[in-house]
Amino acid sequence: MLSGLGDTYAQTLNLSGGATAQRLIELFLFDFNFVSESEQLEAQAYVGGVRRTKSSAEASVTDTLTLSTQYVDWAQMGFALDEFPTTESNLIWPGLKPETVPTSGAFEIADAAITVANDAYIKAYVNAFGAWGQPGFLTRTADASTAPANAKEVQVDTTNNKLVFHSSLAGAPISYTVPTTYTTIESYGGANSPTNYGKISFRGKLYSPESTDNWGIYFPSLSRQSRPNFELTGDVPTLSIDFAAETPSGWTKPYQIVNFDTGVVS
Repeated sequence: MLSGLGDTYAQTLNLSGGATAQRLIELFLFDFNFVSESEQLEAQAYVGGVRRTKSSAEASVTDTLTLSTQYVDWAQMGFALDEFPTTESNLIWPGLKPETVPTSGAFEIADAAITVANDAYIKAYVNAFGAWGQPGFLTRTADASTAPANAKEVQVDTTNNKLVFHSSLAGAPISYTVPTTYTTIESYGGANSPTNYGKISFRGKLYSPESTDNWGIYFPSLSRQSRPNFELTGDVPTLSIDFAAETPSGWTKPYQIVNFDTGVVS
Protein backbone atom coordinates (compact mmCIF):
# COMPACT_ATOMS: atom_id res chain seq x y z
CA MET A 1 0.00 0.00 0.00
CA LEU A 2 1.01 3.61 -0.46
CA SER A 3 1.67 5.57 2.72
CA GLY A 4 2.39 9.08 1.48
CA LEU A 5 3.75 11.53 -1.06
CA GLY A 6 6.82 13.73 -0.81
CA ASP A 7 9.67 15.50 -2.59
CA THR A 8 7.13 17.16 -4.87
CA TYR A 9 7.99 19.97 -7.25
CA ALA A 10 6.77 21.67 -10.38
CA GLN A 11 8.73 23.04 -13.30
CA THR A 12 7.66 25.44 -16.02
CA LEU A 13 7.66 24.20 -19.60
CA ASN A 14 7.00 27.15 -21.89
CA LEU A 15 8.78 30.24 -20.58
CA SER A 16 10.75 32.09 -23.25
CA GLY A 17 14.48 31.47 -23.30
CA GLY A 18 14.59 27.71 -23.73
CA ALA A 19 15.36 24.89 -21.29
CA THR A 20 17.78 26.82 -19.09
CA ALA A 21 15.25 29.66 -18.56
CA GLN A 22 12.62 27.39 -17.00
CA ARG A 23 11.85 27.82 -13.32
CA LEU A 24 11.41 25.40 -10.45
CA ILE A 25 9.29 25.50 -7.31
CA GLU A 26 9.19 22.95 -4.50
CA LEU A 27 5.60 22.22 -3.50
CA PHE A 28 4.55 21.59 0.10
CA LEU A 29 1.39 19.63 -0.57
CA PHE A 30 -1.41 18.77 1.83
CA ASP A 31 -3.49 16.82 -0.68
CA PHE A 32 -2.92 15.16 -4.05
CA ASN A 33 -6.01 13.97 -5.90
CA PHE A 34 -5.95 12.50 -9.41
CA VAL A 35 -9.28 11.66 -11.07
CA SER A 36 -9.66 9.98 -14.45
CA GLU A 37 -13.19 10.05 -15.85
CA SER A 38 -14.43 8.56 -19.11
CA GLU A 39 -17.54 9.07 -21.19
CA GLN A 40 -19.13 5.71 -21.93
CA LEU A 41 -20.65 4.76 -25.30
CA GLU A 42 -22.99 1.78 -25.28
CA ALA A 43 -24.53 -0.20 -28.16
CA GLN A 44 -27.74 -1.91 -27.06
CA ALA A 45 -29.95 -4.59 -28.57
CA TYR A 46 -32.93 -6.67 -27.55
CA VAL A 47 -31.84 -10.06 -26.33
CA GLY A 48 -34.61 -12.46 -25.28
CA GLY A 49 -37.07 -9.60 -25.18
CA VAL A 50 -34.87 -7.46 -22.92
CA ARG A 51 -32.77 -4.58 -24.12
CA ARG A 52 -29.20 -5.16 -23.06
CA THR A 53 -25.79 -3.65 -23.70
CA LYS A 54 -24.03 -5.64 -26.39
CA SER A 55 -20.84 -3.59 -26.54
CA SER A 56 -19.31 -0.52 -24.93
CA ALA A 57 -16.37 1.78 -25.39
CA GLU A 58 -14.82 4.91 -23.96
CA ALA A 59 -15.61 7.97 -26.06
CA SER A 60 -13.33 10.41 -24.23
CA VAL A 61 -11.24 10.49 -21.07
CA THR A 62 -10.75 13.53 -18.80
CA ASP A 63 -7.78 13.44 -16.42
CA THR A 64 -7.72 16.01 -13.61
CA LEU A 65 -5.01 16.50 -11.00
CA THR A 66 -5.86 18.60 -7.93
CA LEU A 67 -2.96 19.91 -5.83
CA SER A 68 -3.69 21.43 -2.41
CA THR A 69 -1.48 23.12 0.14
CA GLN A 70 -1.97 24.38 3.69
CA TYR A 71 1.52 25.89 3.85
CA VAL A 72 1.20 29.31 2.24
CA ASP A 73 4.47 31.21 1.95
CA TRP A 74 5.19 33.96 -0.59
CA ALA A 75 6.30 31.54 -3.33
CA GLN A 76 3.44 29.06 -2.77
CA MET A 77 0.98 31.96 -3.00
CA GLY A 78 2.42 32.92 -6.38
CA PHE A 79 2.10 29.35 -7.62
CA ALA A 80 -1.55 29.31 -6.56
CA LEU A 81 -2.17 32.63 -8.35
CA ASP A 82 -0.21 31.50 -11.45
CA GLU A 83 2.20 34.44 -11.23
CA PHE A 84 5.82 35.10 -10.48
CA PRO A 85 6.22 38.24 -8.35
CA THR A 86 6.81 41.57 -10.01
CA THR A 87 8.52 44.62 -8.49
CA GLU A 88 6.30 47.65 -7.96
CA SER A 89 7.89 51.11 -7.77
CA ASN A 90 6.80 53.96 -5.48
CA LEU A 91 3.84 52.09 -4.04
CA ILE A 92 1.75 54.04 -1.52
CA TRP A 93 0.14 51.68 1.02
CA PRO A 94 -2.15 53.10 3.74
CA GLY A 95 -1.62 51.19 6.97
CA LEU A 96 -4.02 50.92 9.91
CA LYS A 97 -2.74 52.07 13.33
CA PRO A 98 -4.61 51.32 16.59
CA GLU A 99 -4.40 53.94 19.35
CA THR A 100 -6.35 55.18 22.38
CA VAL A 101 -7.45 58.78 22.86
CA PRO A 102 -5.83 60.16 26.05
CA THR A 103 -8.15 60.21 29.07
CA SER A 104 -7.08 63.69 30.15
CA GLY A 105 -5.16 66.72 29.02
CA ALA A 106 -4.93 67.32 25.30
CA PHE A 107 -7.09 64.76 23.50
CA GLU A 108 -4.52 64.33 20.75
CA ILE A 109 -2.45 61.64 19.04
CA ALA A 110 0.84 62.76 17.51
CA ASP A 111 2.27 61.04 14.45
CA ALA A 112 5.07 62.36 12.21
CA ALA A 113 3.35 60.71 9.22
CA ILE A 114 0.38 63.10 9.49
CA THR A 115 1.63 65.56 6.89
CA VAL A 116 0.29 67.67 4.05
CA ALA A 117 1.66 65.16 1.53
CA ASN A 118 -0.29 62.32 3.22
CA ASP A 119 -3.43 64.31 3.95
CA ALA A 120 -5.72 62.51 1.48
CA TYR A 121 -4.99 59.10 3.04
CA ILE A 122 -5.71 59.96 6.68
CA LYS A 123 -8.99 58.64 8.09
CA ALA A 124 -10.08 57.77 11.65
CA TYR A 125 -12.61 55.37 13.19
CA VAL A 126 -13.86 54.63 16.72
CA ASN A 127 -13.71 50.84 16.90
CA ALA A 128 -15.59 49.91 20.09
CA PHE A 129 -18.66 50.87 22.13
CA GLY A 130 -18.16 52.68 25.45
CA ALA A 131 -18.96 55.79 27.46
CA TRP A 132 -18.16 57.80 24.34
CA GLY A 133 -20.99 56.09 22.42
CA GLN A 134 -21.24 53.78 19.45
CA PRO A 135 -18.35 52.79 17.17
CA GLY A 136 -18.20 54.49 13.81
CA PHE A 137 -16.28 56.73 11.43
CA LEU A 138 -15.16 60.23 12.38
CA THR A 139 -15.76 63.15 10.04
CA ARG A 140 -12.58 65.06 9.26
CA THR A 141 -12.19 68.76 9.93
CA ALA A 142 -9.38 70.94 8.63
CA ASP A 143 -6.54 72.38 10.71
CA ALA A 144 -7.91 74.87 13.24
CA SER A 145 -6.87 76.64 16.40
CA THR A 146 -9.48 74.80 18.48
CA ALA A 147 -10.47 71.15 18.93
CA PRO A 148 -13.44 69.70 16.99
CA ALA A 149 -16.82 70.99 18.14
CA ASN A 150 -18.59 67.62 17.77
CA ALA A 151 -17.97 64.14 19.18
CA LYS A 152 -18.02 62.49 15.77
CA GLU A 153 -15.28 64.68 14.33
CA VAL A 154 -11.49 64.48 14.17
CA GLN A 155 -9.19 67.36 13.33
CA VAL A 156 -6.37 66.34 10.98
CA ASP A 157 -3.65 68.79 11.91
CA THR A 158 -1.00 68.45 9.19
CA THR A 159 0.81 71.54 10.45
CA ASN A 160 1.60 70.04 13.85
CA ASN A 161 1.45 66.36 12.78
CA LYS A 162 -1.38 65.18 14.98
CA LEU A 163 -5.02 64.12 15.27
CA VAL A 164 -7.21 66.13 17.64
CA PHE A 165 -10.39 64.65 19.15
CA HIS A 166 -13.45 66.01 20.97
CA SER A 167 -13.20 65.67 24.77
CA SER A 168 -16.15 63.23 24.83
CA LEU A 169 -13.91 60.65 23.12
CA ALA A 170 -11.51 60.51 26.08
CA GLY A 171 -10.26 56.91 26.46
CA ALA A 172 -11.88 55.71 23.23
CA PRO A 173 -10.01 53.09 21.19
CA ILE A 174 -9.57 54.36 17.66
CA SER A 175 -7.90 53.25 14.45
CA TYR A 176 -6.54 55.57 11.80
CA THR A 177 -4.73 55.24 8.48
CA VAL A 178 -1.46 56.78 7.39
CA PRO A 179 0.45 55.76 4.26
CA THR A 180 3.90 54.32 3.76
CA THR A 181 5.62 54.84 0.40
CA TYR A 182 7.73 51.89 -0.76
CA THR A 183 10.42 52.76 -3.27
CA THR A 184 10.31 49.13 -4.46
CA ILE A 185 8.22 46.20 -3.25
CA GLU A 186 7.28 42.76 -4.62
CA SER A 187 3.65 42.16 -5.48
CA TYR A 188 1.18 39.89 -7.24
CA GLY A 189 -1.57 41.40 -9.38
CA GLY A 190 -1.83 45.16 -9.70
CA ALA A 191 -0.94 47.11 -12.81
CA ASN A 192 2.25 45.24 -13.67
CA SER A 193 2.42 42.57 -16.38
CA PRO A 194 3.46 39.38 -14.58
CA THR A 195 5.14 36.26 -15.89
CA ASN A 196 2.79 33.28 -15.50
CA TYR A 197 3.80 29.74 -14.66
CA GLY A 198 1.70 28.52 -17.56
CA LYS A 199 2.02 24.85 -18.47
CA ILE A 200 4.03 22.84 -15.94
CA SER A 201 5.41 19.38 -15.26
CA PHE A 202 5.08 17.73 -11.85
CA ARG A 203 7.22 15.14 -10.08
CA GLY A 204 7.01 13.49 -6.69
CA LYS A 205 7.88 10.38 -4.73
CA LEU A 206 5.27 7.82 -3.65
CA TYR A 207 6.16 6.19 -0.34
CA SER A 208 5.38 2.53 0.23
CA PRO A 209 6.45 0.14 3.01
CA GLU A 210 6.75 -2.53 0.31
CA SER A 211 9.56 -0.69 -1.46
CA THR A 212 13.03 0.29 -0.28
CA ASP A 213 13.56 3.34 -2.51
CA ASN A 214 9.86 3.90 -3.16
CA TRP A 215 8.36 4.98 -6.47
CA GLY A 216 8.44 8.13 -8.56
CA ILE A 217 5.42 9.73 -10.20
CA TYR A 218 5.70 12.14 -13.13
CA PHE A 219 3.12 14.22 -14.96
CA PRO A 220 4.92 15.65 -18.01
CA SER A 221 2.28 18.22 -18.99
CA LEU A 222 -0.29 19.96 -16.77
CA SER A 223 -2.46 22.92 -17.80
CA ARG A 224 -4.28 24.97 -15.19
CA GLN A 225 -8.03 24.36 -15.19
CA SER A 226 -9.17 26.59 -12.32
CA ARG A 227 -8.43 29.64 -10.28
CA PRO A 228 -7.24 28.82 -6.76
CA ASN A 229 -10.01 27.51 -4.52
CA PHE A 230 -9.68 28.82 -0.96
CA GLU A 231 -11.15 26.93 2.01
CA LEU A 232 -10.79 27.74 5.69
CA THR A 233 -11.40 24.82 8.07
CA GLY A 234 -10.83 25.75 11.69
CA ASP A 235 -7.81 28.04 11.69
CA VAL A 236 -6.01 26.45 8.73
CA PRO A 237 -6.42 27.73 5.14
CA THR A 238 -6.25 25.31 2.21
CA LEU A 239 -5.49 26.41 -1.36
CA SER A 240 -6.42 24.01 -4.16
CA ILE A 241 -5.77 24.21 -7.90
CA ASP A 242 -7.13 21.89 -10.61
CA PHE A 243 -4.93 20.92 -13.55
CA ALA A 244 -5.77 19.09 -16.76
CA ALA A 245 -3.31 16.19 -17.06
CA GLU A 246 -2.40 15.91 -20.73
CA THR A 247 -1.24 12.68 -22.37
CA PRO A 248 1.85 13.24 -24.55
CA SER A 249 2.03 11.77 -28.02
CA GLY A 250 2.95 8.08 -27.82
CA TRP A 251 2.03 7.75 -24.13
CA THR A 252 -0.86 5.58 -22.94
CA LYS A 253 -1.51 7.63 -19.81
CA PRO A 254 -0.88 11.22 -18.69
CA TYR A 255 1.57 10.06 -16.03
CA GLN A 256 4.51 7.74 -15.50
CA ILE A 257 5.25 5.74 -12.34
CA VAL A 258 8.72 4.28 -11.86
CA ASN A 259 10.14 1.84 -9.31
CA PHE A 260 13.51 3.13 -8.05
CA ASP A 261 14.29 -0.32 -6.59
CA THR A 262 14.71 -1.64 -10.11
CA GLY A 263 16.76 1.28 -11.41
CA VAL A 264 20.32 0.92 -12.70
CA VAL A 265 22.17 4.21 -12.41
CA SER A 266 24.63 5.03 -15.18
